Amino acid sequence: MPLTFGEAYKIVCPNGGEVVPYSKEHNDIMELMRQSGYLYFQDRLVKENVPVQATRVDQVRQFTAREAFAPVKASVSKREWLSVKANKDAFMAHLQKNK
Repeated sequence: MPLTFGEAYKIVCPNGGEVVPYSKEHNDIMELMRQSGYLYFQDRLVKENVPVQATRVDQVRQFTAREAFAPVKASVSKREWLSVKANKDAFMAHLQKNK
């Protein structure tokens, strides 16, 4: 299930504090949301419907069906996952605990 901004904020900033837009913490929060499968509303918009020029009589229809939005889940590499400071800290803590 995709993370919300609040859930990602709790992971990146466990002690609380202010997050300034476009800061390192804000970018980490947005990256965590993207990696969890969150889709921004711009990515969900239907592509522009360009009218098709009819060349035959059976192609003339009052309504044309638009392509349905089908999100594609992209896999996240280890390097991408570790690029978020909170993930890297948790990974290093896990390594130290199991050493």
